[in-house]
Amino acid sequence: GSHRRAGSPLENRRGMVVIVVVCSIAAATAASADTIDPANDGSQFAWSENAGWLNAEPSGDGGPGARIWLTGAEGWIWAENVGWMSLSCTNTTSCSTVNFGVTNDGAGNLAGFAWSENAGWLSFACENTASCATVDYGVVVDPATGEFTGWAWSENLGWISFTCVDTGSCATVDYRVETEVPFINDGIFDDGFESGDALAWDGTVP
Repeated sequence: GSHRRAGSPLENRRGMVVIVVVCSIAAATAASADTIDPANDGSQFAWSENAGWLNAEPSGDGGPGARIWLTGAEGWIWAENVGWMSLSCTNTTSCSTVNFGVTNDGAGNLAGFAWSENAGWLSFACENTASCATVDYGVVVDPATGEFTGWAWSENLGWISFTCVDTGSCATVDYRVETEVPFINDGIFDDGFESGDALAWDGTVP
């Protein structure tokens, strides 16, 4: 091959910086993978009477599925009849204009909102809508087993069930959503990237 002169220390350093940044982005993208269905037994489906199946791990391991951590959730859920549902504004770095997301109180009690371009807001707890006195609902993740129970609510989709236990249908239609436990400590990746960092999520936005 053709001979190329050695770069100056400054040029070499710039090259190293580029390599480090690229590697960091790759590591962050890998770290941002979903936490759903850790046993790979299909524990990734929720059900909506009006929207059909919702898949919290639509692209398999390492894809842009749901990610549950100690104080919140990120990533995406896919519905065949509705499309993508975002669990946090950090997925699209839109928090400065529309700040939303699903929260976790550390004990697995989820709250807050997810967003669907085609279905609107999905509420994960009655506290969001101040309706607990009349309609008490919510989604809970068991911090010991990672199993989801309970219901989410959408004005346009109705009730969303995260396990057949809630619908009493396990004998005929067995479905559930499970996540890795213990919960990830927070939204900071091992390499220092924040989960809301645009660079960290570029490779996983659907």
